[in-house]
Amino acid sequence: MAGAILSPYGIQQGAVIAAAQSNASATAGMVLGIVSMSLSVLSPLLFFACCFASLPLAFFGIIFSHIGYSNSKTSGVGNGQAVAGLVLNWLQLLMVFIPIMAFMGIGLFAAV
Repeated sequence: MAGAILSPYGIQQGAVIAAAQSNASATAGMVLGIVSMSLSVLSPLLFFACCFASLPLAFFGIIFSHIGYSNSKTSGVGNGQAVAGLVLNWLQLLMVFIPIMAFMGIGLFAAV
């Protein structure tokens, strides 16, 4: 009778408690993506000062999301969060770098 417990109510079987798995890297990447996009949306209200904070957040969000996606392949947990983080963070970087590249292109063509 392994796992049996004698109590005033008779013999009871021991409860098995299973810890839920989580993918902290995928969660962190998704949260950083949400915060980074939120800062970009609010940046016109804050005189575009948020762009300086949203770029590093998006960069670290990409790193965490890639790690989380890699972990989700082995553990099977957090795939959706990792993909959401990748999409949000890459979009954030593209939203910042496309205008920079366009501005640099216009500057190059104006010099010719």
